Amino acid sequence: MRPILLVGGIGAGKTSTGLRLLSLLRQSRIPVGGFLSPRLMRGDETVGYSLIDLTTNATHPFANLEPSDVRIGRFFVPTQSLATADRIVTAALDETSVVFLDEVGRLELQGNGHAPAVRRLLASEALPILLVRDDFVDQVTRTFGIEDPVIFRVEDARDACAPSRAGASTFWEIVDSIPYPLLITHGEDGFPQSRPMYLIERSDTVLWFPTSRASRKIPQIEGNPYVSVLFVDSVRFNYASFHGRAQVVVNPEKEQRLWRDEWRDDWPEGPSDPDYVLLKVVGIRGSYLRGTTGETGTIDLTASDAA
Repeated sequence: MRPILLVGGIGAGKTSTGLRLLSLLRQSRIPVGGFLSPRLMRGDETVGYSLIDLTTNATHPFANLEPSDVRIGRFFVPTQSLATADRIVTAALDETSVVFLDEVGRLELQGNGHAPAVRRLLASEALPILLVRDDFVDQVTRTFGIEDPVIFRVEDARDACAPSRAGASTFWEIVDSIPYPLLITHGEDGFPQSRPMYLIERSDTVLWFPTSRASRKIPQIEGNPYVSVLFVDSVRFNYASFHGRAQVVVNPEKEQRLWRDEWRDDWPEGPSDPDYVLLKVVGIRGSYLRGTTGETGTIDLTASDAA
């Protein structure tokens, strides 16, 4: 079976392309394992990489800027993280028919890092999909004895995360398709707390939810109004995060207009029930991932054209 190499420069979108291919394989019900390593961003700066186990969907820490056991460029990888990656590949060889490994680079060419996992994968019956920097392709194929690989060159996607009208359209498409997102507030103990909510209305970059005055989220929002609303579609692997400022709104006319009779179990007196109130979240920024294409982006929800 000819190994597949996803090839591109630094920041060209190899991992995003891998996520896109992963989604297509899952839609075809093909068992997939291994790992992909998306960037961790702080603003426009890459501050590390995580490790996604494609068999379990669990996410593990991988590389960061804190000095540790193994150095790769300006990043450091704990030995434990490399061991986790090795275990993920080993388990996938027995359970799946396609195995991703992100990525094969300078460390592996020296016989370190993921090199042992690469060799086991190439010797197995599974189809390897290796992510490789374009300037390492010849060295990787020689070092690991890869003959006649299938090479897919990833188009430069360094601007894929830039805010755009197309990105805003994708973001709102995901948001509008998920009526029960998770609202995340700051708990009294400092930990985030989440709960599913019913998105009853979206007005441009403002979200509206019905809620109870007696709920724990009300004092949490009064203490810290900055919240996140997460929209997750586990079937299509779509994801959107909406960050904004929340407030309780007392507006009898709007409460009446948005009222649903199926809520009477919670508020027996209907829209005039003193415990029924509306929660308004005004958007500040958002981000998204479209699972079927690997398209990702961020948008400024304070901009006039964000909706």
